[in-house]
Amino acid sequence: MKIGIVGTGLVGKTLATKLAEAGHELLVANSRGPASVAESVGPTVTVTAASVADAFACDVAFLAVPWIKVRDVLATNIPREGGILVDTTNIFLSYPPNARIDDLKGDSGSEIIARLAPKTFVVKAFGTLPFATMFAPHAENVKRVLFVAGDDKAAVSTISDLIAEIGLQPLALGSLAVAGRQMELGGPLSALELLAPVKREA
Repeated sequence: MKIGIVGTGLVGKTLATKLAEAGHELLVANSRGPASVAESVGPTVTVTAASVADAFACDVAFLAVPWIKVRDVLATNIPREGGILVDTTNIFLSYPPNARIDDLKGDSGSEIIARLAPKTFVVKAFGTLPFATMFAPHAENVKRVLFVAGDDKAAVSTISDLIAEIGLQPLALGSLAVAGRQMELGGPLSALELLAPVKREA
């Protein structure tokens, strides 16, 4: 599958590495332009440096930029109509140790993104655990659970399959308005780490 990733911080870089190792073709973009992508991702990961527009033109694109940049990115670049946009963001205005969280006044980050990209299927994932925890070693007989939320079942299924390919256990919980809000910073599923037993074939 051809997958776009917008953002080359820890989240974007880690996703690019994991998905490339799973055999996918990665188009990776950042705000500094294609020339800086290889330096950001590193020489051991095979990806194609791309513009944001080209990354968003993929069937699946991951939005992995800071929350404060989301509106600008989606105002100037249009994700593919009918494609899947994975929201990996958290609504930090500034990061720990001096963290400030955006006051959305009853709204949620993923629902805002869905309104900013109304012709795509938005799926929320990869935002409830720090990546150092998400991919930390664990016992062989378990997998770390990753929550997924979205309003389109086919889109959620597609992203759940990708999550399984990179060694995590997807758990689809429902819509952006319900499950997505529970996954947001401060919600009951934020920072919740679960391990699920690996099913053994008979």
